[in-house]
Amino acid sequence: MEFIGLDTSSFAIHAVVINEKEEITGMYKWECDRKANYFDRFPELLENFRLGLDDIESKYAALEDSVPVGARSNNMTKLSRVVGAVWAFLIHANIETSFVPHGTWKKNVLGRGNAKKDDIMKYVVEKWGDKFPEQDYADAACLALWNKRRF
Repeated sequence: MEFIGLDTSSFAIHAVVINEKEEITGMYKWECDRKANYFDRFPELLENFRLGLDDIESKYAALEDSVPVGARSNNMTKLSRVVGAVWAFLIHANIETSFVPHGTWKKNVLGRGNAKKDDIMKYVVEKWGDKFPEQDYADAACLALWNKRRF
């Protein structure tokens, strides 16, 4: 059995897949033209994800929940749209999806719900080695680990 962790933004979707032994079996990134405006890049990002999802055979995904609040609500609204669309594609692919707040997966995996980016990167490098070229892969790996450990 394999477990996916997905980290999303309005520019890219990162996924890490782990097996029952907590070994990484795949790392994926789908992106779009960062210079394009949101309404042009959104369809491109999601089409790339839809096509790439065929390469993943896991049946369990963890997706970080997003709640649009505060001064960055415009960015959170964009992110919420991406999260919702990713979820729709996961449903279509028959991949069971769990939403998890960022503080929950951080507390479960790292022991602290307020862990910072440096804490996350340190943890994943200690666990899996220096194979994370971007922070988003590290977050996705921790989401995959949370996903696996919930069973």
